[in-house]
Amino acid sequence: MTDSHTHTITLTRYGIAEVMKWCTKRNNNNIPGTDAPAFQRMQAELDAVPKASDYFTLDNYWKVPVEIAYTHEEIHPVDRCLYDNPNAAGDQNPAVRYRFWVECHANDSVGAGEEKK
Repeated sequence: MTDSHTHTITLTRYGIAEVMKWCTKRNNNNIPGTDAPAFQRMQAELDAVPKASDYFTLDNYWKVPVEIAYTHEEIHPVDRCLYDNPNAAGDQNPAVRYRFWVECHANDSVGAGEEKK
């Protein structure tokens, strides 16, 4: 993939945990593509829980923003998981979903971002 199709999205580990909950734990193999490298990077972030058990260390761990690079093909399964799975379960859509609303091909069309005359 080229860099033009890679998007860096900043999430806290709380957000990563929410994405992983809907995309792996509660997906039930309904939506394919949840074994992509971005999901492995997110799981690695969650596996890096500090061994210390004091509140300050754990609180900082969960609230620290993490930047994860997603390709165009990795963003769409995440968006589908965060929409389709909660709706199928009758739950509210997670608030983290809006972070995955990116225009992947904004510069591909001629005149993108310009006003029409």
